[in-house]
Amino acid sequence: MRSSPKETATAAIPINRVHPPSFWKGMILVATVIFLVASSQVSADELAASVGWERKQMEVLPAGTKFNHANMEGKWEGSGQSGHKGEAIWMTSENDVNAARGYAGSSGKYFVVEAQEPLKLAVMDEQGDFVEHKQLDAWATLAQRYGLDGVKTEYRSSYEVVLFDRSKIKRVEERDLDFQRTTPSK
Repeated sequence: MRSSPKETATAAIPINRVHPPSFWKGMILVATVIFLVASSQVSADELAASVGWERKQMEVLPAGTKFNHANMEGKWEGSGQSGHKGEAIWMTSENDVNAARGYAGSSGKYFVVEAQEPLKLAVMDEQGDFVEHKQLDAWATLAQRYGLDGVKTEYRSSYEVVLFDRSKIKRVEERDLDFQRTTPSK
């Protein structure tokens, strides 16, 4: 015997009786968090690609590694070649005095800098690609996400490092490019 639809119909149960409103608010929150996490991962990948770091290769330089730093003003806190002045500092490998000479311009001075702690660096995907000051905001986001201290650009026989925070380095010597005279830092 078949029952009629009238006999088998159930009354509509309000949704808040099955699950209270706090449950649905929680579900919406969980869905939002999942969406945001997925979106931020895509954004980080896109950001990394936009600055030439798609492969996300990293390297740690040990404490004691030395670098050269120069700027047009010939001052430790001077602005760089682009006129940028801030926490970030561009340095070349210790063996690359010619780069220091170029960055120093007419100041004729450069500084030998030493890492006081290990430096975790992103390594640019392509040899010779370098960080420009206008990319620092993007790199700040990536640095926070991946725990980076800076970025390394490799060249044939040398490299350049952009360090985001100067607290991990110390100036150990000031050198005069014209006479190769050295002055220990205090």
